[in-house]
Amino acid sequence: MRPSEPSLAAITVPTVIVLILGIQGLAMGVLQIIAAFSGGGVGPFILGAINVVVGILLISSPVAAALAVPIVFGVLLLIQGVGLIILAFRVRA
Repeated sequence: MRPSEPSLAAITVPTVIVLILGIQGLAMGVLQIIAAFSGGGVGPFILGAINVVVGILLISSPVAAALAVPIVFGVLLLIQGVGLIILAFRVRA
């Protein structure tokens, strides 16, 4: 029996996670763009477009993206959080 290769797992696991996050980003982006055209406004459209772009980038180069995922998604979630806070205050008023 051959022992498992830890270096292969160190490359494969983050790459698979990046592919899953890329597909999720595409799906979220498309749903947000649909919501924007259903009367959600320009905010969901911008966030949806960002999600689609990030999803495409993650899927196109998953190994390189595995190194940048924490930064990219951190910035994306910060922007999305600010947008949701602004939306919450608009809905409340």
